[in-house]
Amino acid sequence: MPKYCESFLYLAVVIALSGSVSATEEQCQIDCGESPRPVGPTRPWDAQDPLRNPLRLTRPYPYHIAANDEYDFAQFCKLGCNYFFVDPEKPDKSTLGRCLGRCDEYYDYNSLTPPYNDLAEVARLECRDGCLMALRRCQPGYYCLQVSFEGAEDSGESGETPRYSGGEMIPCPAGTYRDVSYDAVEACIPCPPNYFREDIKGRSIASCSPCSAGTSAVQPGSDSVRDCVRCKAGTFSNEASFCMCITPMSCAEDQLPSPADAEKRETVPFIGRW
Repeated sequence: MPKYCESFLYLAVVIALSGSVSATEEQCQIDCGESPRPVGPTRPWDAQDPLRNPLRLTRPYPYHIAANDEYDFAQFCKLGCNYFFVDPEKPDKSTLGRCLGRCDEYYDYNSLTPPYNDLAEVARLECRDGCLMALRRCQPGYYCLQVSFEGAEDSGESGETPRYSGGEMIPCPAGTYRDVSYDAVEACIPCPPNYFREDIKGRSIASCSPCSAGTSAVQPGSDSVRDCVRCKAGTFSNEASFCMCITPMSCAEDQLPSPADAEKRETVPFIGRW
């Protein structure tokens, strides 16, 4: 590949990575330079890629010039990280298929390019590796459905396009959160009892709001302040705590008001009858 083509490819990477980079995307980019790394590096002379698509793209001389990995191909992997986490068309939901498609589209051949080049193929495959590593990292406030395959292990060698499910980064629903833990990316964590969260994309347990004093939410994963129910007569709670008897005698039946009077209280704590 001519030097000006190499410069153009690297310039494209720099432009794409020039925006703000989240901590998760930064970690994905660090992964691209590790050895070994979570995915790849995938090369055009491999039998298949991580998604079991058949490869063996390398062609005889003069095309085969990238086998020695003389270039810093990890930069193209970092582009895949950026494509996955920054998708202007779908800012609230990233998909692996969309990221892979952007890599393939960017490094596609046209009437102004050579018919084939190993360097271009390595750049494209590195970009796709970056998409897969970004899926494994997963942004806080989201959960990521990892790739699972349908059919036999060697489905990519049968000539059919391998089918996989998963490959999505989805916002955590209300009542849940997910921090930056890389060991648990496929599910969000419910807010603990006596906490609630009404918005999506909770990024930490601090994203859950405590029930106010005098109220309690027994079940985890509350998604509304309405789940924080007022403590019964004779009981009281501090902020984010369960309702407890105010005194050993406050919960005794002869101290509780009749159902007709139960809602007349205006202050808490309350002991005895009106």
